[in-house]
Amino acid sequence: MMNKPLNLIASLFFVVTLFIYSCESKKKNESAKDDGNKKETKAEPVKGDENSASSNEWIDASEASNLSSTWVDEEDKGQLSNTWAEDAFADESEGSSLSNSWVDEDGETIYKKTEVPPEFVGGKEALFEYIKENINYPENVQKGNVYVAFVVTKDGEIRDVRIVKGVNEGCDKEALRIIKNMPKWDAGMEKGKIVSSVYGLPIIFRP
Repeated sequence: MMNKPLNLIASLFFVVTLFIYSCESKKKNESAKDDGNKKETKAEPVKGDENSASSNEWIDASEASNLSSTWVDEEDKGQLSNTWAEDAFADESEGSSLSNSWVDEDGETIYKKTEVPPEFVGGKEALFEYIKENINYPENVQKGNVYVAFVVTKDGEIRDVRIVKGVNEGCDKEALRIIKNMPKWDAGMEKGKIVSSVYGLPIIFRP
């Protein structure tokens, strides 16, 4: 008579044990599956990450807020005046009877400074974006600023590009390439008229 209850208890114990084991196995399988999914997610490259390691920031926010055609980095003050872009064309304007302009060989009047300065189409932010997207850091890149002066014609073309102060051959060539390949600008204005004028832009290398 005693064997039946014992057998019943043993059977119940076996069923409960089997149920617990089954639940634990299921949890482990689900946990392993979740871990596998997490690992796979980590392994997937994030869009854009493949270029992030090799990309270089052209300029940071603090420099962007100060940058203008006469902006000079603290390290370069002393070698450059606040009118360095205009000074780059001192030889052309030296023989002119006009203090703020000269007439070039084609008979075009070039202004050193205008009431409304020339501007990259879209403004400063568009200019920064253009340079950031198009600059190619040379192999021998060095930290520094290449100060480039140029003329923006009344048609918005860039010409007479010249380096006022460079960094090294590789950086200087890249700065010239960036400026010469720029799209048309909005020309400067003097006394309500669209004119050709001088502009200066530091191309900043931050490797």
